[in-house]
Amino acid sequence: MAAKDLVTLARAEQSMQNYTPGSNDSVVSTLITAVSEAIEKYCCRHFYSRSFDELYNGTGDRRLVLREYPIQSVQSVRYRPVTVLKIQNTDQLTNQRATVAVTSTGLTLVRVASGVTITDTSSTFAGFPTLQGLANNINGLGNGWTAQVVGVNPGDYGSWPSADLYVPSSYGDGVQSQGALTARGVFAELKMHTYELAGYQWDPRGWLLRAIPYTDPELLHPEDLIWPVGINNFRVQYTAGYTTIPEAVQEACAEWVNELYQLAARDPAAKTVHLQGSGATFSSHAVPRLASLRAPDNVARLLAPYRRYTMATNQG
Repeated sequence: MAAKDLVTLARAEQSMQNYTPGSNDSVVSTLITAVSEAIEKYCCRHFYSRSFDELYNGTGDRRLVLREYPIQSVQSVRYRPVTVLKIQNTDQLTNQRATVAVTSTGLTLVRVASGVTITDTSSTFAGFPTLQGLANNINGLGNGWTAQVVGVNPGDYGSWPSADLYVPSSYGDGVQSQGALTARGVFAELKMHTYELAGYQWDPRGWLLRAIPYTDPELLHPEDLIWPVGINNFRVQYTAGYTTIPEAVQEACAEWVNELYQLAARDPAAKTVHLQGSGATFSSHAVPRLASLRAPDNVARLLAPYRRYTMATNQG
């Protein structure tokens, strides 16, 4: 059972008429995973409870709508992204190009010298858990690489966790969040959200509220109960989703799996196809069209209360 599966194999088999458990379980398991992903796309949301680490634009409103719900807990809300680490390659004679990127495991430093690309990935978050540790490693690389932690005192940001430089992608499966920033003769400035927000409350239905004035003096107009306008100026770490998948969603997944399985098992020469369990009969020319639908009618009806609609938001 894949982590994203919305039903177990046994639960799916309950909706499969005339199917003998164990006869083709590998195919059914594959369909469960595919349908579970299709349901999440159709509903524009995740269902299983999991942790999220996301960037949000301040909207100027009192309410900040999160991408996932129901909210189980909020671990952190941070704002004011500032430069915490500067990296530069000073050897411009040797290197015609130099860049820095932040990935899920650490920093990727790339330099191009006389047409040859040299990549360094030794500055890992696991190996150097603090920003100062990353800077020390980069300063030891040679070949023009230098780094410095920002601050008047060495310890200003030096002891902060290096892994906080990376923010997971909210969409897709990308593993890079900053860069590649040019560093040849100029500083590549890596940013981090450094201020913890105190004046907020969260609603399980999926949003945060600015509810307590005068607790965040660094924000513009702290007396106004709003999320100040900005681009990716808030970082929210929270847990959202269902600890137990709703029965209607499970039934929708099981019924869709059954329909796809019956279609895959049909006789290509048959002029009509009757789907066991659904009572539906399709002519041979109508069968291919069913596979192109976003969700069969019976599945769509079950998922209707759980489908998310977004309208003209600036959060994607």
